[in-house]
Amino acid sequence: MTDRIDYKITMSAQAFNFKGPEQEAKVARYKSFKQEFVRWTQSSVQEVKGLPNKRNPYIVSGITDAFNQMYGLYNKIGIFDGEYGYHNLAMPDKITTDFREADAIILSHPFSGDGKCSLDKLREANSYGVPIFIDCAFFGICSGISFDFKPYKNVHSVCFSLSKAFGSGYNRVGLLFTKDAFPCTVYEQWQYPLMASAEFHYNKLSLIGPDDLPRKHKQTQERVCRKLGLIPSPTVIFGLDYSDRYAMFKRGDTNRICITKHLEK
Repeated sequence: MTDRIDYKITMSAQAFNFKGPEQEAKVARYKSFKQEFVRWTQSSVQEVKGLPNKRNPYIVSGITDAFNQMYGLYNKIGIFDGEYGYHNLAMPDKITTDFREADAIILSHPFSGDGKCSLDKLREANSYGVPIFIDCAFFGICSGISFDFKPYKNVHSVCFSLSKAFGSGYNRVGLLFTKDAFPCTVYEQWQYPLMASAEFHYNKLSLIGPDDLPRKHKQTQERVCRKLGLIPSPTVIFGLDYSDRYAMFKRGDTNRICITKHLEK
């Protein structure tokens, strides 16, 4: 005779009050937010195509969280000169500008160094035949940029963030499309969804679209840039200089000046 199994016992170490209607409602709202986030990225006049594993994206605690996970997947990561400074600060021994050494490449699009389209850099990165991570942190504050990644077979990951558009860097949330084995791909399976990162943004996606801020601030950006002797960047918070006048703001081959404070006024 087979002993009856007590279905109240579990193999996992289950927390008190972890299950129940209130928690189930939170999970449902979290899943709804993820769907809304996907729709938000697709609502721009800037074309978004060629996302890896596009039917199953993952919520991360901002793009930086995805970077932290990627650092554990690859031994040497290539970046272009002028790229997002966090990489060299967090993992100086893993970062290189010599792509012949790299087993993966991270590229911001628009590019962190000037806020401009970086598809020319993506074409170069793609020629090395290693996985590429596209950082779309400036999506939501840029205009006139194509986010069509279909032609680039080595794009393994694309990540979007809401921090710049919603001023929510202290409540970071990102949406990662990836075919790689990032730890976040098992968060929900392990019942670790990043609800705290998502909850701050509930109901916000309907307030600001991905094209609204560039449209709202474009004329002010142009006026401020004329006053400061700068060239407006496609990313609305930047003005660009290619002379020695703003040499202290050098990023790669560009002097990138952030004018957000002028725009807020």
